[in-house]
Amino acid sequence: MKIFFDALGCPKALVDAERMHYFLQKESHSFVSLPEEAEAIVINTCGFIEAAKKESIDVILNYIGLKKEKPSLKIILSGCLTERYRKELLANFPEIDSAIGARDLTKIIDAFDHPSKNLLDGGEFKDAHFTDERSLVFSGYHFAYLKIAEGCNRNCTFCAIPLIRGKQRSRPIESIAKEAAFLKDQGVKELIIISEDTISYGLDLYQKKSLIPLLKELLKLKFDWIRILYLFPDEELLNLVYFIKENPSICRYLDMPLQHVSASLLKSMKRPGDPEYYLSLIERIRKEIPEIKIRSSFIIGFSGETEDEQQDLKTFLKKARLDRVGFFEYSREEGTESYSLTKNIGKRVLRKRIKELSAIQETISENNLKKMIGKEIICIYEGIIEEKKSKEYLVFRSEYDAPEVDGVVMVKKPDNLDPDNIDFVKIKITEVIDHHNLGGVEVL
Repeated sequence: MKIFFDALGCPKALVDAERMHYFLQKESHSFVSLPEEAEAIVINTCGFIEAAKKESIDVILNYIGLKKEKPSLKIILSGCLTERYRKELLANFPEIDSAIGARDLTKIIDAFDHPSKNLLDGGEFKDAHFTDERSLVFSGYHFAYLKIAEGCNRNCTFCAIPLIRGKQRSRPIESIAKEAAFLKDQGVKELIIISEDTISYGLDLYQKKSLIPLLKELLKLKFDWIRILYLFPDEELLNLVYFIKENPSICRYLDMPLQHVSASLLKSMKRPGDPEYYLSLIERIRKEIPEIKIRSSFIIGFSGETEDEQQDLKTFLKKARLDRVGFFEYSREEGTESYSLTKNIGKRVLRKRIKELSAIQETISENNLKKMIGKEIICIYEGIIEEKKSKEYLVFRSEYDAPEVDGVVMVKKPDNLDPDNIDFVKIKITEVIDHHNLGGVEVL
């Protein structure tokens, strides 16, 4: 059957989509690049927060519209939205032919071979550990994500991940290393380590946090870059920083979601910390690796957030001078502990707060980038050519920026460079384009 795959959601969901793509490929299904050419459409949905749920529903409605023009078209759902809202989806969208949740990715084969109007429930969580190969259709030009664990044992009151993905289930180091070796053989230059709670990898499997022993095995494969995402801000993070300092192929980059700095709000979220603790942690990290870049994210409008707590966050941003920051509207999610809290912030006030915080952070990020002017840095080619003012620019990315969420480095295309035969180049930074992106000249 000719299948079009629409992969929504975070990098962890994209890895799931690649798994399902491979399972279907093994069953002799083929894939097309346009939905109009497909006999079936698989939508790997996201259902983590309200904005993601809305996006998934909009995509489903779009393909339902296509099915009205082509009644034989099959629509099959997978992913987090179907895991959370099995009955509601079928009741509201009878055009859906079959669906699976997030418990057992191999069920995607049943969705085609034995389609059912009942959503296919995998029962217990069954992780599709790497046993063979993996399609890289949703990975980047030179990078790929490697998921090392599933689920989360934290009890953050706002988060629906444990409801959707279950408790933490770490993959064995041997299984992860085998998949990493496969990715290296496929030409992947940058390996990006992901999970819901990466710093706690191995706690369930080995009874101790084992991210560093895992990294020691992955370093043996000699990737050019290894990047680590989604690190909870606890004391183990400092041990990781010491390890990064001694291993230059691990990117000098920390993705450390803080969520807020107000001690009272963090307590309500069931997260540790306060402004002083986080400022001290950041100072200690930068003392070990002065050139490191730190990304964080904050939830704005959590139940009971006051103007004073908003001001505390503004003050923190100015002191911490983080390199990248994402601000997200609080999403009140069914089934979470904070769902029953009723002190909600109006949308107008919420967006005003995010606008004010974003303006502060944009100035900080731009000033941080200006410190890069005149430096020569190694960058990876993103496989993109952009045109500006009738000139072609190649798009690169430094080790200080994660793909798809951070900035890039743009270089006017040299006449003597073939984009099809490059991966890493040294670039001298000459300008700051905006608070995200740099410009430079290539140094061969």
